[in-house]
Amino acid sequence: MLRDLTIQNYRCFNNFHIDGLAQVNLFVGMNNVGKTTLLEAVYLITNHGNPIYLFGVMINRGEVNIKDSNISTDSSLLKIKYKYPIYRLFYKNQTTEEKKIIIQSSSTKKIIIQVAEVHNAQFSSNNPTIDERDLDLETELSRKCLAVLYDNKSYNPFPISSDGFSHQNFYKKSILHLPSSSSESIWVTNELTEVRDLARLWDKIILTPKEDKVIEALQTLAPNIQRLSFTSNQNFYSDILLKVEGKTEPLPLSSMGEGMGRILNLAMAAVTVENGFLLVDEIETGLYYESQTDMWRLMLEIAQQLNIQIFATTHSWDCICAFQEALDELDDPSMGKLFRLSRKGEEIRPVEYDSEKLGVAVRQSIEVR
Repeated sequence: MLRDLTIQNYRCFNNFHIDGLAQVNLFVGMNNVGKTTLLEAVYLITNHGNPIYLFGVMINRGEVNIKDSNISTDSSLLKIKYKYPIYRLFYKNQTTEEKKIIIQSSSTKKIIIQVAEVHNAQFSSNNPTIDERDLDLETELSRKCLAVLYDNKSYNPFPISSDGFSHQNFYKKSILHLPSSSSESIWVTNELTEVRDLARLWDKIILTPKEDKVIEALQTLAPNIQRLSFTSNQNFYSDILLKVEGKTEPLPLSSMGEGMGRILNLAMAAVTVENGFLLVDEIETGLYYESQTDMWRLMLEIAQQLNIQIFATTHSWDCICAFQEALDELDDPSMGKLFRLSRKGEEIRPVEYDSEKLGVAVRQSIEVR
């Protein structure tokens, strides 16, 4: 579990530090104050700085351009060549060698990310994401690369052109925000997970207590839901079927509203990342305010039972009130905290609200967002 986090020279953070992190953490603050950036830093450090996840967060932000795409030789994967604006990762877009991105916590190893000069020979064929035939002349002449180190061990460097872009081939399958044997965290974005990926996760938990937790999550929105199943198509949310009490025929999940798909994503992610980290941007998305307290009760319960640390963001006062209400019902409300991120000059600082302070703020309608 992360108890503290330091972020230097990463996006909007010049020199940011937060401590006193709890098992469940909710972050609020004005737009462009770094809430999503903080989640990215947690995502990177809990996945050991693997560059796949670094490029993944850039795709998630819509920061990349697609240069080319084609079907791989085995005709099963779409091979996409992306153009990544590496300079945007750095504070004030400064990519000189002395400007290193550093992400670290007292409970994990340190990540260092920097743009450095290297010999072309270092762009070796051992790097599975680089095809030397795809290096254009501008990239070859720039002799720069993106270097990523974790625990002082370097991943293979990624070549960068003189305008600060990295041109990389990735298979679409490689950048899904889904847990794997090497992933310790999962990111739930505003976009719903593809149905075939949910089906793959469902196969791992079916007929286990985790299945019951997913059904319980759906019941926070519709108490008469009894079972869930996937059709063989697995292309759309209409291919997820629900057994509903009093109905002779199953209903497609898509007919139950956006919130049902959202809560399914949250629950599936939570039960899948046992002993890991769950990251949720704008956790209230798609959920009616009256259901948000039940959602928080469930998230707190799953976090306790499966030893998960949760990092979430919100803009919603209703979501904050629901979080406080759910915390107040716990025997140990210290397992959850709210942090408000705010700017002081060019720096961003966290303001901590434990359950007691948050309760006062909610009861007196003190603005904390």
